[in-house]
Amino acid sequence: YFCILIKTNRMIQLERILRDQREELFSTDFSRFVTRREEAEIDLDSKLAQIIIGVRRCGKSTLCQKVLVQGKIHFAYVNFDDEELASLKAEELNNVIECLYRIYGSFTHLFMDEIQNVPKWHLFVNRLLRQGMHLVLTGSNANLLSGELATHLTGRYNEIRLYPFSFSDYCVAKGVQTDALTTKSVGLLLNAL
Repeated sequence: YFCILIKTNRMIQLERILRDQREELFSTDFSRFVTRREEAEIDLDSKLAQIIIGVRRCGKSTLCQKVLVQGKIHFAYVNFDDEELASLKAEELNNVIECLYRIYGSFTHLFMDEIQNVPKWHLFVNRLLRQGMHLVLTGSNANLLSGELATHLTGRYNEIRLYPFSFSDYCVAKGVQTDALTTKSVGLLLNAL
């Protein structure tokens, strides 16, 4: 009885965490975000895991969320870069999936942010891929290196590298003209630099 009670409490806590993450995700207006060329590299119809890697804070999560939301994909989302999920073990990942089905209903795509924070994540990802789930994953370079991907997911992933904004990306985001060479535009361009 005690084990059932502990599992029930953990499931309630897990569902609350995932509902909070869902609320945060869908409170963002992605229409005002800059379109990045890497968006076109994400193949949401592929049977391969779409893995976006890059340094921390370069926009991996935002890029994936934007592609999924604007593509009108019915997806579920879990962010493993959450202090409340820091102690999550591989054997609890089925509980995560169960909670996601409770929250989102049936879904075809699963977006798992910073998946490398869960031990033995690759075994879980491989199982989901065998079951036909479309996966979008993010990970930081420091933890999710190409060598690790090649070892764990050989032939089952499409790697997309994302870098921080270039100066050109920054200018687009800030509405700074880069093609006009008037005194004002050159001054504003130098100010942006």
